Order: sequence, then C-alpha cells, then structure tokens
Amino acid sequence: MTLSQKKRAQIINAAIAEFKASGYAATSMDRVAQTAQVSKRTVYNHFPSKQALFIGIVSMMLDLISAATKMGYSSQLSLAEQLQQLAQKELRLFADPEFIDLARLVIAEAIHMPEQMVATMQHMATLENSINYWFECAIKDGRIQSENPSLVSSQFLSMLKGRCFWPQIINRMPMPSADEQAELVESCIAMFLSYYQPKP
Repeated sequence: MTLSQKKRAQIINAAIAEFKASGYAATSMDRVAQTAQVSKRTVYNHFPSKQALFIGIVSMMLDLISAATKMGYSSQLSLAEQLQQLAQKELRLFADPEFIDLARLVIAEAIHMPEQMVATMQHMATLENSINYWFECAIKDGRIQSENPSLVSSQFLSMLKGRCFWPQIINRMPMPSADEQAELVESCIAMFLSYYQPKP
C-alpha cells in the first residue's frame, strides 16, 4: 500500500468514526482531518467535499459486497450444494462487524440523500449480478423453473436477509448461532427448491 493509499484509508476510517459518533450533518471536514491525524489539505486532496467522502465510504461497502458475492455456476454440482455455498458466502459477509457497521451507517445517512440512496441501491443490485447470473444459468440449464432470474435471486437472498441482515441493521440484534444459521440455510434451500426445482 502506497503512502497515498494509507492516507486515504486513514481519512475514510476517521470519517466512519465521526459519522457514527455525530452523524453526517454534524461532522466537519476539520474534525475528520483531526481524527485522521492529517492536514485538512490532505483530506481535500483525496475528497473534494464531504459528500465525496461519504461516497468513498459507500464504495468501501460495495467493494466488500463485490468480493463476497462472486459465484460461478456448475452443471455438475447439485443445486442444493451450490445454493449452500452461495448462502454461506452471504452469511459470512453479514457476520462481518465492519460490513454491518458500514451498511448501517450508509443506510441511515443515505436516507437524507435520496439521490445517493438510489445510486447506492442500483450499484448494490449491479454487484449482485453475479448471483443473478448463477440463477440465470440454472434456469437455462433447465434445473430451475422460472423466466425471471432476478426475481428468484432476490427471493432466495431475502429469505436469508430476513434473519441475518435486517434485524442486525435495524434492531442491532446479534447474528444467529452457527446451528441456527445452518438450520436457516437448510430450510431456505428446501423451500426454494420445493417450489422452483422441476418435478420428476
């Protein structure tokens, strides 16, 4: 990591801390510079405005999603096995405190910035295209009965997020235990396949 990259990371981490402590509106670039232990000029060299700094935080969250949601389709492996792999990728991401903190911060503050909220949600949907592509491949392979890969993808992910994302974001609930997560994944896969898998 170069010195410039280290400075940028310091600034983003400082901004996250300040936004969490004081909120977006009450946080100043001066305060971010103090917390990051860099000059105000250095902050502005990396981020020309507070909104640009917030977008930098959003990008950091989206990078975590992108890294966690890559999923290739295999016609050789069972659907249940592949769906389990997909679910485990998602749950590992949702169990990451850094990701949950970022997601909670971004969602809470983006509500006050409708345009940024829309852009963020659209970008998140784009990053989940690799998951949509998995479902599209399974549909083309005749192993899932549907004409809408985006719909079936969102339905499967929503079953997971209903227990292992939104309760943690909104109510700050702890993640379910490993046994509870395993039970959730098993039941989600069973329900999904009972509806979408072609009957013999």
